[in-house]
This record gives sequence, structure tokens and C-alpha cells, in this order.
Amino acid sequence: MGVRAIVFCAVAAGLAFVALSLAGIVSTWGLDWVTIESEETESEATAGPTATEPPLPAPVDAVVELEVDPRYPPDTQWRVFDVPSALNVRAGPSTAHQVLGTASLGSTVALTGQVVESPTSGIWVQIRANTVSGWVFAAYLTPAS
Repeated sequence: MGVRAIVFCAVAAGLAFVALSLAGIVSTWGLDWVTIESEETESEATAGPTATEPPLPAPVDAVVELEVDPRYPPDTQWRVFDVPSALNVRAGPSTAHQVLGTASLGSTVALTGQVVESPTSGIWVQIRANTVSGWVFAAYLTPAS
């Protein structure tokens, strides 16, 4: 209840100050409104960084592509295993990406050499299958030799 009373008093005092100011009474007490003006035009405000402001860094993708991983060399054949019937081939290296197609259990796929290792979701490799190219979870592949 005390907080409401303080807020009410502050609001009432502010309204009284505004009313007295509009009536010209406050300015006779030596108090008055202060007007702050800026000489900066709207186009200057949105022109971008000045010489003293460093430019913002370019956004960094969360996915980091590694150099050729010796565990998954490019253009090698791998077999899909340990999946119920088919392995989802996705648009990017995580389950958050759209499924573009599937590689059936026992089928052979070719690695492109692109490998992404995420600390939270494991290793993803980019593959080419018969009719689709995309990303699969590496744990479901084994060398086709």
C-alpha cells in the first residue's frame, strides 16, 4: 500500500508541475522546461558507423566445417547400417534441418569430404546417394569395403 501511495504522489506532483508550467506559474519561480534539440538530421543518424566507431563483425555461422577428416575421406563409399529401414538425408548437419530424402538400410553412399563435428549432436557428414545429396549422422555409416 505504501508503494502505491508514493507512486500516486509522484504522479500527482508531476501533473501539478505540468499544470503549473502550462499556466506560467512555475516559470515565475525560476523553474522552466528544458528543450533539448539535436542538429543531427535523420539521414546522419542512420548513415552507419563513423570513423571512430569500429564496424560490427560479420555474423559467424554456428556450424564449422573442418578440413578433410581422415576418418571420412572424400569420394569413399560407405554403407548405411543400424537404422530401422532408412536414414534421413537432411539439408544441413542437424536434425533441425529439413529431410530431403532417405538412404535405405544397406545402401551405399559416397562421402563428399565435408564433415561437421558438433559438441552436442556428434559428427555429421555430407553424402551423395542415388537421387539425393545432403547430410547424415555419421554413426549410421560404415565403410563399404
